[in-house]
Amino acid sequence: MSAATATPATPHVHAEIGRLSFPRVLRSEWIKLRSLRSTFWTLVSVVVLVVGLATLISFALPSKTTLLSEAGPRAATLDPSNIVATAATFGLTFAQLVVAVLGVLAISGEFSTGMIRSSFAAVPHRFPVLAAKAIMLFVVSFVIGLVSMAASWSIAVGVTGAKGYTRGLFDASTLWSIVGGAFYLGLVAVFALGIGTIIKSSAGGISAVVGVLFVLPILANVLVSVFPKETWLADWTHYLVSNNGSGLAGLANGGLEPWQNALSLGIWTAAAFVVGAILLQRRDA
Repeated sequence: MSAATATPATPHVHAEIGRLSFPRVLRSEWIKLRSLRSTFWTLVSVVVLVVGLATLISFALPSKTTLLSEAGPRAATLDPSNIVATAATFGLTFAQLVVAVLGVLAISGEFSTGMIRSSFAAVPHRFPVLAAKAIMLFVVSFVIGLVSMAASWSIAVGVTGAKGYTRGLFDASTLWSIVGGAFYLGLVAVFALGIGTIIKSSAGGISAVVGVLFVLPILANVLVSVFPKETWLADWTHYLVSNNGSGLAGLANGGLEPWQNALSLGIWTAAAFVVGAILLQRRDA
């Protein structure tokens, strides 16, 4: 009787997963962001607010002749070009809040559902996850802001031009305002991401961002009116986040140049992001 020779079982060959790299982390964060239904409606809201309010304000403005005649002695202080900018960027005040909410939810939503543990299990160093979220949020917010601002400026320039206001759509100042407004929305999203990482709560993060964007300027204006002799208070208000955004979008902000507004806003954003990144490394998920 011949003995049968046992053939060793061939081990199962797994498909190569590939080395974990930052582009892969970036792609996973893009999938997370675009798969959320709230992301789509958030971006639609930005377009509706920026373009819709610019259209409404532009049509509601009186003609240049009527405005100057009704202004009386104040007519000499009115800048028709700035009036067009106000109409074009009016919706940016509300769009910044929508983008900020998206930035907070991009990280706080994962903390609340526990998904962040899966992300950190795949990327133990943690920082690449936060950096990828920041890049995706900035790019998406910048692109949707660029489209919205271009449309709002086109409508504002066209409608107000028929009423006697002179502001060219392809003027250097207008083009910089379009890019600046989009850049502002991108940085606000990253700033809100940092705040959301620090607080880890959706409600708390959104409240904090609303406080910085809306409540802080109101309190600063109250202090300026109460202490009019303290000129440093008035100067300090020009460096608030929302005022920097107005300056980038083409409105006057205490004489600050666009690069100064961008630098100030960058410091706010970097501070929130860096603090959030440090706490993310030190705290439990």
